[in-house]
Parts: sequence; C-alpha cells; structure tokens
Amino acid sequence: MNTSKTLNKQLLFLILAVFIFISVIVIDYRINGDTYFENTIITENKLEQLLSSREYTDTPIVTELYFDDQPLIYDLDDNTFYCSSIENQDFTTITTGKSLENSLLQVLGIDYINVGYLPDSGQLIQYSHNKISISNLVFTTLPILNISISSETVKELGLDETYYIESYTSAELYLYDNSSDFDGVSRITSSPIKLHARGGTTIGAPQKSYRISLLSDATDHSSKNKVSLLGLREDEDWILYSPYSDYEKVRNVFAMNLWKEMAESNNEWNASPYTEYRFVEVFFNNNYHGLYAIAYPIDKKQFSITDGESLFKKKDWSQTEFSLDLEYTDSGEGDGYYWLPGYSLEYGNVDSFTQLHDLYYTMAYSDDPAAIRDTVDMGNAIDLYLLYQMTQAVDNLYTTNVKNLLVATKKSDVSYGYKLLFAPWDMDQILGNRFVDGEGSHGISSYANSPDYSLPIAWSPVYFLSEKGDKTISSEVSNRYHTLRRTIWSDDHINQLIDIYEADIYGSGAFERTMVRWSDGNYYDIDKQLEDFRNYTIERLHIMDELY
Repeated sequence: MNTSKTLNKQLLFLILAVFIFISVIVIDYRINGDTYFENTIITENKLEQLLSSREYTDTPIVTELYFDDQPLIYDLDDNTFYCSSIENQDFTTITTGKSLENSLLQVLGIDYINVGYLPDSGQLIQYSHNKISISNLVFTTLPILNISISSETVKELGLDETYYIESYTSAELYLYDNSSDFDGVSRITSSPIKLHARGGTTIGAPQKSYRISLLSDATDHSSKNKVSLLGLREDEDWILYSPYSDYEKVRNVFAMNLWKEMAESNNEWNASPYTEYRFVEVFFNNNYHGLYAIAYPIDKKQFSITDGESLFKKKDWSQTEFSLDLEYTDSGEGDGYYWLPGYSLEYGNVDSFTQLHDLYYTMAYSDDPAAIRDTVDMGNAIDLYLLYQMTQAVDNLYTTNVKNLLVATKKSDVSYGYKLLFAPWDMDQILGNRFVDGEGSHGISSYANSPDYSLPIAWSPVYFLSEKGDKTISSEVSNRYHTLRRTIWSDDHINQLIDIYEADIYGSGAFERTMVRWSDGNYYDIDKQLEDFRNYTIERLHIMDELY
C-alpha cells in the first residue's frame, strides 16, 4: 500500500516536472519566438488587413531582433533595422527578444509578436493581437560595426553627432563579419575598447577617422585584447578610416591594398611594410555613421623591427631629407635630443635619428651610385617610386617635398650597418583627386589632374641614382614595371579590384546612405559609380606603358 502511494507520488512529480519543462520551452518560445524566415514574407493585401484591425505604433513593438545569430542594429532616428547579409546564404530564422508585448500574460493568451517582411518596399512589420509597427529594413553586403558609448560619457564630453573624441575614451565594440569564406568560431566580435579621433586636416570633417584599441578589461586602458577582425592580422590596435573628402570613397583603400600586393616580402628582411583595408558600415550608439574602412596600423610588427632598429613617420612637407645636420630640441625638462624635424619616432631610440639623417644625407649628396644604393633596400625603393608615379601621389611626394611616409632604419650588412625601408600612408590624393588652392570641396578637387599628368619627382633613391648616372637603374625600374604589368598591375587584375570596390561602395548601398547621412561631404555622380575612376586608372597605366 505504501509502495503504491510512493509510486503514485513519484509518477505525479514526474508528470509535473514534464509539464513544467514543456511550459518553460513554450514560454521561452513565446517570449523569444523563432519564426522561419521564409514564412515572414507578406503581401500588400495582408499588410492592409493587419493595419485595418490593429492599432498602429510609430516605434517598433520589439527592437531586439535576430536574423539567425545576428542581432540587428536598430537606428531610432530613421526607424531602420540594419542587417549584414552573407553572400549565397539565406537566413533561416527570425528571433524576437523579450518585450512587454511578449509578456507571460500574452503567452498564456496564446499571443506573441509576429514578424513580417515586405520585400518590395524593404519594410519590416511587427504585429500582435492588437498592435502593429512598420520599420525600414536595410540589408548591406558589408560588415557592420557598432560603437557604444555610455550616455554619461556622451554628456560628460559634450559629444554631438560627429563624435569628436579628442583623447582615449571607453566604449564597447560590436562587429559582425559577413565574409562568405568565414571559418571562425563566431561571426560576432564584442569587446571593450578605447578610441579617439585621428587625422590632420581631415579631423575637422564631421565624419571623422578613429584609432581604436581593443581591451581585455574595460576598466584598464593598458590591457590588450588581440583578435583578428575581418580576416586581418590578430591585433589590439585598429584604424577606422573615413573617406569623407574622397569623391568616390575608393582611393586610399585602392592604393594601400595595391601597395600591400607589391611590397609583401619584397625586401631583404622579408618584412611586411604595409597594411590592408576592408570596407565596413559604422554606427555610433546604433545611429548610422557611414561608410568606413578598417585597417591595422603600419607599425613595428609590419616592419619586423628588432633590437637596435627604429621606425619613423614623416607628417609634414619640411624638406629635412636634405638637411645638413640634425636639430636640437628640448622640452625644458632636461630631456633634449637631436632630431630630424618633420619626423616622429614611432619606435626605437632617439639616437637613431643620427642613422636616419646620415642615410638621407648620403642618398641626397653622394656622387657614388654604390653608396646611394647602400642606403636603402632597392626593391622597396623602386616599388615606392613606381607607385607614386603611377598613382600621381601629389600628397606624398612633390618635387623635393616628402610627406605621409613611414621609414625604418633596418640592420644590414653594408658599410653604414643600416638601410632604409619605406611604406606610404594616407594616399587619398591620387589618380586625379588633389588639393587645388581656392577650388574644390573640403580642399579637394575631383579629377584636377589628367591621366597624362606626370608627378614631378626630385627625391627618391631612383631619382638620385638616375642623376648620378647609375648604369642599371633605368633597366631595373623598367623590368620591375613590366613584371607588375604582367601581374598585379595588369588591366585584368586592376579591373577585378575595382569591381570588388564598386560592389562594396555602391552595390552595398553604403555610398548612398553615407551621402544622406553626411550631405556636405564630397560625392561623385552616383550613377557612374567607379566608371570614371576605372577609365582614368587604366588610361594612366597605358600612358605609363609608353614610358617603360
């Protein structure tokens, strides 16, 4: 008898446990409901029926939505959800997050949020038994990056919609990698960060560039979180580049990625003096901020700097590559040293300014071609010369003026003990675009140069060797040019690169969205996309063919 009662109790508890388990699943489903994506497509007629029988609300019933594992970005200002689509891959489920509308009472009433999609108009419909909301839904083919800054910080710093952040400030980063060949653990990268605005003359533009450092501890700005973003190298430091002043938003990315292909291990140290850029769409606190490109910095790691070597950055037009002597600088605190004006020491010892000056001095003033050759890695120097010449890089080199250049003093088995290794940066004034005083917009004129414009070059190891009558430099440059034209500078390869950038910039819709967001920026004819840039670049190469 007691055994029977015990069994009945156990059975009752088992039934109750199963009931609770099923109820939890049902409630969780109702509160966080999954809907098959293919079942969300609705028609105009269906929408009219829903609108006629429900109360319309201006804001979404639910802002927490997921397409598969991707949380959508909701921009309240324009009532738009943003989703990063994956090439040749359809979404399968839509999940709604918790809301008052999806409360337990609604669950018990067998009611929850439904989601519908109207493809023709790009609208996302949400409806319950008595309410309905309509939002915009944007699919982009680019990765999505959102930077979240607390309301307290925004208020404290007095930040407006431009997010001009002068010094490192704490924030949170979210990045969704939509690469078709992604093979990592998760497409989502979330990390605390610190960031600040960067740039010279461009820092005054409303769409600013930023330096970002990923942190392992949000409370410790010295901590580091090294991860790979969008398939690029694993690192904690990143650059968000804004192409605000470039009319077609392509030039810096095109030139720097092309330089990467040219310079990869093409030096005696097998160093990698370059960076790589990937286009992304950026949001601040879920508000759309525009088209950007993300890259890692060209730093000591890329130059493979070892003990005794140094890395410098040239930031202005001071012609100190021709300086007869170093100059003394002193902050007044007894820490003075001799330096080469215009150059900042990025890594190394201040004593290495002597090496930098001595190598530049020999390059500019020696009458011995062999001595000039010993100042640099010639393969790297020839590549830089050809890149500047082909792209008409007026903001990097102009007659004897040198700017936007990274240079390392690298150990080598030559009489000086060191050679120079170069890398360009900030190449937005190329292939037609340039500063023309009193003309253009934001200091830049579109196609102010023509494809046959010849950049005046009076500084470069190539130039100095030619001036000193070096017997082989002409053939070396010509041979390298023809090698490039058969490979990464071929018409086919250049067209393939431009096809990719055209799809990223225009096919994604990012160009048009950025034009709406920052209407005062520089924009070329949207209907032409990269047609004129493509034609200009190919014509420029054909003119170069006549030179070599």
